[in-house]
Amino acid sequence: MTPLDLAKAPPRSPQAELRGLCMLPRMIDIARAKLPGGNVGDYQIGRDKTLSAAVLDGFRIPAGQFVNIIRDARTDEDIAEHLWVAGNARPKALTARLRRVTVADVAADLRPDFERLYGTNHPADQFVFDVLEADDAQAFPPPP
Repeated sequence: MTPLDLAKAPPRSPQAELRGLCMLPRMIDIARAKLPGGNVGDYQIGRDKTLSAAVLDGFRIPAGQFVNIIRDARTDEDIAEHLWVAGNARPKALTARLRRVTVADVAADLRPDFERLYGTNHPADQFVFDVLEADDAQAFPPPP
């Protein structure tokens, strides 16, 4: 796949799905930004206790291997073929779990980084996906 510059446009929404699994298209975009010639900015994948780590755990692969899979793939479907063979992810259950994660669920050791990136004024019951989407929209407003 070709690298992406996430300083010019955000990754896909965390709500976007590939084979019924949310977060995966967003993670693919972030992995593409980690390829030579890409720009990942403040985006990350695979950090312990994060949404992307839950997806990678479902496939039983580390972030570095995921980036290599992305590097060698031509399409999202190529990636899905590789991942579904490599792991035992249950997309419906994992998607349901990820979509329920709220600000209150952010791990205490991740909270300082979360607040640095997204601010401190989010209600505890706000979904993290909504925080991510609002941050992307603020960072990349639509052209007038």
